Amino acid sequence: GALGIFHMSNINASTESLYNNELHALKAVQEANINLIYASRAQMTLLSASTRSDRNAGIKELTSSLQNLEEHLAKVKPLFQESKEGQELYQQYESLMPPLKQGLLDFIALISRQSLDNSQFDGNVSENSAQLLKNSRGVEKVLQGMVSYSDQRAKTSVDQVGNTYQTSRLLIAVLALAGIIVSVGLGML
Repeated sequence: GALGIFHMSNINASTESLYNNELHALKAVQEANINLIYASRAQMTLLSASTRSDRNAGIKELTSSLQNLEEHLAKVKPLFQESKEGQELYQQYESLMPPLKQGLLDFIALISRQSLDNSQFDGNVSENSAQLLKNSRGVEKVLQGMVSYSDQRAKTSVDQVGNTYQTSRLLIAVLALAGIIVSVGLGML
């Protein structure tokens, strides 16, 4: 009985860890990746905006997406500090994201000074836009690595829960069998 309760509490703790840590990190990184896509889409929308209203909406979408991306990853930073691989991934993100963010903010300032007629854009607009897309892909690769890392940690936690269950089941069966043997032995005396 006590052994069963002990193992059930281990299974419960592992399940809580799985949900609170690994799955939370996986979801947050996936959301961050989606926000990176939204930011890139908003950047491209700024190039084709035909009205000030469209341009302002694109700027709002871009800045909001950047903020959401950073918020999602800030929430899970402690989880990535638990292992060397996680730390390396987070450091890669931290080295790539600030230049991308600054580039996007500079792009907003540059595009805001441009005419709505994209044939009259400064030559720097297309160069900056192309470079930003390249930089976004670098951050996206890191985020994909973070998703894989979080997914692997979740799978490892699930395996640990399964192993705890198998061990508990085996121990309870052995104890039940031992109890039967002791009972039969005592009955024969």
